[in-house]
Amino acid sequence: MVLAVHVGMLCHAVRVVTLVALVLGSTASAFAQATSAAPAPAPGPPPAKMKLLDRIKEPDQGGGLHFTKHWAIVFGGIKSGSGAALGPAFSNKFENGGYFQVKALYSIRRFRLLQARYDTQTFWKDRALLTSRIRWQDAPKLDLYALGPDSPDLNVDYAERRSDATTRLRLQFNPAVHMAMGFGVERYSTKNGRIDLVNDPALPEQPLMPGLGTRPWYAHSFISGTHDSRTTPGYSRRGHLLEGTIHSFNDVNDGQPPFGRFEGVAEQLIPTNGAKGVIGLSVQTWLSLSSGARAVPFFLMPLLGGSSNLMAFPSYRFRDRHALALRGEYRWAVHKMIDVAGVGEIGTVAARVGDLGLGDAPTSIAAGIRVHSKTSSLVNLDLAHGREGFRLVLGFSSGGGS
Repeated sequence: MVLAVHVGMLCHAVRVVTLVALVLGSTASAFAQATSAAPAPAPGPPPAKMKLLDRIKEPDQGGGLHFTKHWAIVFGGIKSGSGAALGPAFSNKFENGGYFQVKALYSIRRFRLLQARYDTQTFWKDRALLTSRIRWQDAPKLDLYALGPDSPDLNVDYAERRSDATTRLRLQFNPAVHMAMGFGVERYSTKNGRIDLVNDPALPEQPLMPGLGTRPWYAHSFISGTHDSRTTPGYSRRGHLLEGTIHSFNDVNDGQPPFGRFEGVAEQLIPTNGAKGVIGLSVQTWLSLSSGARAVPFFLMPLLGGSSNLMAFPSYRFRDRHALALRGEYRWAVHKMIDVAGVGEIGTVAARVGDLGLGDAPTSIAAGIRVHSKTSSLVNLDLAHGREGFRLVLGFSSGGGS
C-alpha cells in the first residue's frame, strides 16, 4: 500500500514538472525568437557547393545521410525485430537553428513507420532544446514468448500498431550533465496472430498476456538525469555514462491500471593501446513500478534479446516486469571506420525484483565487426552463441535522434 502511494505521488510529480517545463520551454523559445531579430547582414560570397561525399560523411540531427541539401536516406528506427529498414527523409535546417524532418521507413519484414519531427532553436543561452514529433508505426508480426527467464523456445505471433505525439525538453547544464523531461499521448493496438506449429505440433497453450487485445491510450510522462562524458552517444572510445529515467503511464481510454517504470544504465569505456582498442563495460536495469500484477501490459514490459542485448537470442525472447543485463565488449580498430569486436553478455527477467538473480541467467558470446563514422555507429554484424544455438545479428543505424 505504501509503495502504491509513493508511486502515485511520484507519477503525479513527474507530470506536473513535465507540463510546467514544457510551458516554460515554449515561452522561452518564443521569447528568444522575438528578441533575436537583427538587421540582415550584407550578402557575402555564395557558399561553395558541397560535394556528395561530404554530405554523407555524418548524419544530421535526425539521422539522415544527405545526398542533396534537403533529401536524405535513413536507416532503422522502426522497432526491434523489424530487420533491415530504410527510407527517404526530407529535412530543413532553418536560419534560426530550428530543424524539421519528415521520414518514412519500410523494413524487409514489412514493418512501416511515418514520422514528422520539429526541433526548436536552442534557447536559455543554448542550454535548452524542445523536440516534438508525431509518429505512426506498424509491426504486422512479432514473436510472443511466455514470461520469465526459463520460458520455452516456443512462440506465437501477434501484431502491434502504435501512434504517438510527444514533446521532449532537453536541458544541457554543461558538456557532460544534462536533463530531459517530456510528455506524450501513445495509442497501442495489439491482436493475436498465427500459431506456429512447424517446429512442434504439440505447442502448449500460451498464458493470457496482460494487455493483449486492448487498445489503451496512455498519457506518458518521464524525467531523466544523465552524466555522459563520452565523445558522442552514437560512437565513442572513451568516457562513461550514468543515466536514470522515471516513466509514468496512465491510460485515458481503456481503463487499464496506471503504472511506472525506472530505467538505469551505467557504462564505462576504457581506451587501450593509445585508444586503438577499447574495453566497454555496462549494466542496465528496468524496474516496473505498479501495485497490481496485471498493471503492466506485456508490450511495455522490459525485453531482452536481439541486437541490443543477449544477441544470441531473438528479439523479444525474454520478457517480464523487471530486467537486468550486464555486458562486456572489447573493440579493436582495424581501420578508421571499422572495428572488430568480442562481446560477452548475461541477463535475466523476473516478476519480482528479488528474483533478478544471475545464477542460471541466459548468457551470450559474440564476435563481429563495427562500421562507424566519427560520431555514429552505422552497421554492426555479429555471430553470437547461446544455449539455443548460433545467431547472425545484423544492425543498422544512421545515428541522430529518433
